[in-house]
Order: sequence, then C-alpha cells, then structure tokens
Amino acid sequence: MIEKLLDQSALKNGHQISFILNHRVLAKSGLDWTEVKGDVLTIDEWEDLKELCLQGNEKVQLETKGYIVGILETPKYKWKFSFTEKKDCFRAHLSLIKAKEEVQSHIENPLFWEAIKKDHGIFIVGGERRQGKTSLMQEIVSSEQKSKLRLVGVHSAVRSSDWDQLESAVQLGTETIDFDATHPLYEGVERVVVDLNSVKNWKKWIEMAEQGQSVLLSLSINSVRTVFNKFVSDLDVNTNMRLFNVLNGVVVQKLVGSQYYPCSEILVIKQNQKDLLRQHLTSNSYFKLNFMDEFKDSYQSLNQSLVQKLIRRKIDVQSAFEAADDPDSLDQMLKKMGL
Repeated sequence: MIEKLLDQSALKNGHQISFILNHRVLAKSGLDWTEVKGDVLTIDEWEDLKELCLQGNEKVQLETKGYIVGILETPKYKWKFSFTEKKDCFRAHLSLIKAKEEVQSHIENPLFWEAIKKDHGIFIVGGERRQGKTSLMQEIVSSEQKSKLRLVGVHSAVRSSDWDQLESAVQLGTETIDFDATHPLYEGVERVVVDLNSVKNWKKWIEMAEQGQSVLLSLSINSVRTVFNKFVSDLDVNTNMRLFNVLNGVVVQKLVGSQYYPCSEILVIKQNQKDLLRQHLTSNSYFKLNFMDEFKDSYQSLNQSLVQKLIRRKIDVQSAFEAADDPDSLDQMLKKMGL
C-alpha cells in the first residue's frame, strides 16, 4: 500500500511526502501541501513504511539513535528519506530525486552555448534564490568538459557532490574568495566558477577575464535589466567600461509550474554590441535600453521562453502568466499565435 501511495503521489507531481504517526499523510506539489490519504497513519502502516525503506542495519540505527537518512529505490522512482523515532515523535519525510535529464535547463539557444564556451570573458548566471542556478552552472561546465577538458576552480558556499564528480573541477572554498587574481591558487585554472549569489570584487574577476581566463558568476537577480541596473549603481564608469569589454552574456533562470520547469531570459553580447552598451553608459541612457530592439538577434525574453514551453506542453497557461514579467505582452504574443 505504501509503495502504491508513493507512486501515485509522484504521478500527481508530488515531490515531497510527509508521514507522521496518527496524522494524515501529506504530499507537496509546487508550494502546496495536500492530503494523499484520507485516514491517519496507523502504527501498522508506519511499520510497513519502515519495512519498505530500511535495511536491517538501518532499522537498528533508527532504534538506537532515533534518526536515519538514506535512499529508497522503487521500480519507478528514487526517493531520499529521513526517519525520526523518539518518544512521541514518529515522523518520516521522503523527497523525490529527479533524474538528471529532468533538472537540466533545456536551453536550445545556439548563441548561448557558443558564448558560454568562449575561452575567456565573463558570463553571468542569474535568478532568485532556489531557482536552479547551481544546477545550471554545473550543466554548463559538464557540457563543456565533453568537448574540451580544462581545469575548473569552484568557489561555492555549499560543497556539492556534483561539483566533485565533474572531471578536472577543484573546490577552492569561500575563505579564498578575496585572494588576488594573480594568486598561485589560480595557477593553471582556465575557468573560475563563483557560485555565491553575489559579487563583492568585480575588478578581480574583470582582471582574470582580461588575462584570458573564463569566469562564471552567479547573482541573485530576477531579470537581465536588473543586472545592468546593478552595474550602473555599484560600479564606476571606468570599471563598467572594462566589464563590457569582457562580458559575454547573461542568463536569468526561473523555475515555473508545479514541476519547476526551467525557463530562461538570455542576453548574448556580440563584439559589435559592446560599443552600444558603452554609448548608453557614457550618455547615461540606460533607462532607454531596449533589449528586444537593440539586441534582437541575441536576446531571448522570458516571455519567449514561456511561449516555447507552452507550445511543448511543459507548463500550463496559468503557470506561464504567474511567471511572466510582463503578462500583457505574453497575452498579446499568445493571441497572435492563436493560442
């Protein structure tokens, strides 16, 4: 019965399930928790759940220490579980582990992949917190390593096993983030990944890019325009000029719908477009910058990405409008397409 309940929950896009003795079983889909079993969880069902998830030694650890975590593999799905069994607290939590292909960005823009694989320059990966920036950066590095193996140094606040599994990737930690660009730590490193959601010392990374290294930075932002507003407010004119010389592009990712499908706003900056950015900077006309008109060959709006995913039935209409940064524009696009 328990295994059938797990399968049914996953089919209904439930990605987390909560089991508490003498309480109703709840599943989380998107941001909402709903009941998946009308009656409360009985002691017999609790024992069935333990029997399904735990091996003999794990049962012993739960009985002696009161807590155990592990992985459950059923014929259809893979779950990460945690059990707590102490006095009046009998609780289990299961999280669905998605296949690697399910958490990929599915970005098909050829200009994006061309820009991201350049030997030198800066590329920014943006998005608000918990929008899959780390997964996207890992996908970028992994994809590149298939065609060209080069040493990658990673500054990350969380030590992810996925970074460790990438060939030629080394963890640099966070305590070294303030080291100079010329520090021996970076000797031989061809690409530096800074997965910290913010950038304190832009001049360091600009200098690295100017010296011929590739730099991948993560920022907690919600749009490409926000990135450029940040440049203007945080950096002086000279630093911005240097930055534009080495900036290859920006991608801002948003996870949409109950299945958290990734949609992306993308700006790839071609060499001849860097002069345009400098002109806007010197004339103080950033507020007039129109990406759709001035970067039409190398810019993909979030709405365009949402429409692509709608056509392929990866997201529904309600989710698209909830995620859109300009719902009126999205509505017009859909009407023109007869959708």
